[in-house]
Amino acid sequence: MKTASLTEIEKRIAKKLLGEGETYQDVQQIINTGRKPSINPGRLAGWKEWLIDPASDDEIARFRYEKSLVDLKSGLSPIEDERLFRSREAMLAAVQIFNNPSNLFKVQIFPVLSQIAWTYLLHEYYDRKNVDIVDGNGNSLLLSQMLNREDCPLAGDVEKNLCAVKILRDEVEHKLLASIGRTYWPLFQANCLNYDQTIRKLFGESSGLEQSLSLSLQFGKMQIDQLAKLQTFDLTPTIEAIDQAIADGAGIDGSEGANYQFKVSYSFEKATKGDSHIVFTENNKSASNVSTILTKKVVGDELWPHKPNQVIALVREQSGANFTSHHHQLAWKKFGVRPRKGAKNPADCKKDFCHYHAAHNDYTYSNKWVQYLVGVVENEDEFSSLKNFKPKT
Repeated sequence: MKTASLTEIEKRIAKKLLGEGETYQDVQQIINTGRKPSINPGRLAGWKEWLIDPASDDEIARFRYEKSLVDLKSGLSPIEDERLFRSREAMLAAVQIFNNPSNLFKVQIFPVLSQIAWTYLLHEYYDRKNVDIVDGNGNSLLLSQMLNREDCPLAGDVEKNLCAVKILRDEVEHKLLASIGRTYWPLFQANCLNYDQTIRKLFGESSGLEQSLSLSLQFGKMQIDQLAKLQTFDLTPTIEAIDQAIADGAGIDGSEGANYQFKVSYSFEKATKGDSHIVFTENNKSASNVSTILTKKVVGDELWPHKPNQVIALVREQSGANFTSHHHQLAWKKFGVRPRKGAKNPADCKKDFCHYHAAHNDYTYSNKWVQYLVGVVENEDEFSSLKNFKPKT
C-alpha cells in the first residue's frame, strides 16, 4: 500500500535522475504515474542530503518500463496492482469474446473468465483488509469460500448471481450443450453490471470498466418471432437440468431483482413504423408484420390508492410530525407532482407519485409518495424548506 512519503526505491530513483540533471517536475511526474496518493514537489527537496545510494541504470530502466505499463484510464499498474489488473483483463476478455458475433462458445467461456475476474477482485479486497487469503498449503481462498464469509462485501442478489454463474461454469466444463445458451445471457449481463459497480465501490471510480467497451451492435432488427424461436433452441433436457441445479444451488426463490438477472422495462416513445423495432399496438390489429405485445390494464386505485387526507394521516402516523393539508399542497407544488387547478392537461402527473381520475376530476397518490414525504418531514432542514416554500402565483 503506497503512502504519501517516498519509498526507498523511489528515493533512489529520484536521487539518480535529479543528479543527472532532470527537473523536479519530470521526476515528480514519472514517480506519480499510477501512484495513489501522489507526491508533491516538496518530497524531493533536500535530495542531496539523503543517506541512500542512487539507483543503478538497470533499476532506472526497469522503473521506467513498469511505469509505461500503467493504464492511464484506471491508474492501475500490472506490477503494483497485479490482482486488480488481472481481474479487469479477465472480465474484459469475457465480454469481448462474448460480443464476438462469430463465436458460439459464449456460454462456456463467459462463466470461466468472469469467475476468475471476481476471484481476483475479492482476493485483493481481503488482502487489503489484512485477511490471509492463502492457507498453509499455498492454496488461495476459493470464490465460494469468500462468498460464504460473514464479512463478504457483496449484496444478496449479487451473491446469488455469482453462485448461479459458478454452477453453470461447473456444468459446462463437463457437458456438451446442444444450444447457444441465450437463456443465460441475462445472468451474464447482470454479472457484468454487478462487477463494474463493485470494483468502483471497493477500489474507486476510475477502476471501473464502463467506459472501456463500446456498445455491441447488430446488422438487423430482431422480430418477436425470431426472439421466441431463439429461446426455444435453449429448451433442451440438459439446459433444464442446469436450470434446476442453479435454482437449488443458488437458492432462487423468485424474489430476485436485477442484480441477479438483467431485466428490461419498456416505455413508450412515438416513432414511425419504419423507425421502430417492436410495435405496440391496440388499433390496426390487421396490419402486416406487426408483433402483438399483451398488456395488462391495472385499476388506478391499486397503484395510487390514497386521497389527500389519507396521505396526510399516513405521513403523520409514520413520522410523528404535525403534517397538515397546507404542507401537502406545498409539497406537490414544490416537487411538481401534479399540475395546478385549471391546467390544460390535468393528467400531466409524476406517475410514480400521483394519478388523475378524469371520471371524478380529482387526484390520488401512491405509497411511494407517502414514503417520499415521510423522508422530507423527518429531515429537519428539508421540512423547514418545505414550510418556507413560496409557490408561484
